[in-house]
Amino acid sequence: MQLFILLPIILIFAPLALFLSFAPYMTRETISFGVTVSEYNYYTPIVRKLRSTFATVSLIAYGVVILVCLYLLRSANEETTAIITGVGTIIFIVYWAAISILFHFKMKKIKETLPSETGPQKVRIDTTFRLNKLTYSNYWYLIHIAIIAAIAVISILNYEALPGVIPMKYDLQGNVTSSVPKTYFSVLAINLIQLAMIALLMFVNWSIKTSKQQLSTSDPVKFAAKNIQFRRKWSLFTIITGLLLTILFAFIQINMFVPNLPLLSVISFTIPAVIVLGAVFLSLTGRQGGGKIRNHQVQSERSKEQPVNDDQYWKLGFIYFNPNDPSFTLEKRYGIGWTINFAHPLCWVLFLIIIAIIVLSKVLSK
Repeated sequence: MQLFILLPIILIFAPLALFLSFAPYMTRETISFGVTVSEYNYYTPIVRKLRSTFATVSLIAYGVVILVCLYLLRSANEETTAIITGVGTIIFIVYWAAISILFHFKMKKIKETLPSETGPQKVRIDTTFRLNKLTYSNYWYLIHIAIIAAIAVISILNYEALPGVIPMKYDLQGNVTSSVPKTYFSVLAINLIQLAMIALLMFVNWSIKTSKQQLSTSDPVKFAAKNIQFRRKWSLFTIITGLLLTILFAFIQINMFVPNLPLLSVISFTIPAVIVLGAVFLSLTGRQGGGKIRNHQVQSERSKEQPVNDDQYWKLGFIYFNPNDPSFTLEKRYGIGWTINFAHPLCWVLFLIIIAIIVLSKVLSK
């Protein structure tokens, strides 16, 4: 059994299993499985038990999937490895969606048995929120673009030194499995993909900055401070992720001129693993919107104020569809990160751009 064959499962699936299993612990303390509750009710025993049950059954299911994948990969070739990894990923996604929807409806029924939340909805707004520095500047991406430009110039200057056919893919033994004729377009194709990727990450960073401000029922100053810290933390992570991916693609391109497959293989596994582990670490050490996941505050001291209830716009607890809301991006209700308003026309433009990037990368890699 070769260790590098198992790395995608060990370094990516295992952290992903932790992230998905403990997602209910990462939401705001006024959201439980996509259902609005008071902070007091979020910590009632029955809701705590629901989160615990979700984490337990999820960990068991994901653990079984990982073990089965590891067993099947014992004697798998490259093609079989790709199939097993792909099927495992699909199972992860489908299972997560199914169990999340199931527990969402369970939570809706439980909410009916919780202490009454029929009181008036109170909101205290921090009008100075947008005056703060919410994210790191997109100018940091000039470093990424400079690296891309430098590699592109090096590629053009050394164009004549390249063979007539450029290898694009290798199998696990280092044999070339896909190649394309040498042209300026094929040599610089990676740079085009990099630029598209950087543009997408800059958009993500912009979305973090401009996303809809969440409202609090108490202490708006403290609430806003936590949210600002949360946005800046993930903004920095986005910039670092972009830099790591830029370095990864740079090594892939340099490998055309100075082949070093062992080094490229190590970097190709290490960088995605670092990104995934970083995302999981940030998620497991802080809840959505800011603040710590573990809170030892006495239950009787938790707020019983009813937060703003917009459950009718969250389909199945995690899909936001509100044609009356001009906001394009907003924080997720489930897990960590941001989502989009699917009722906003711009969301379909974004989907087309993402699809175009994926198709372009597939076509250029053939």
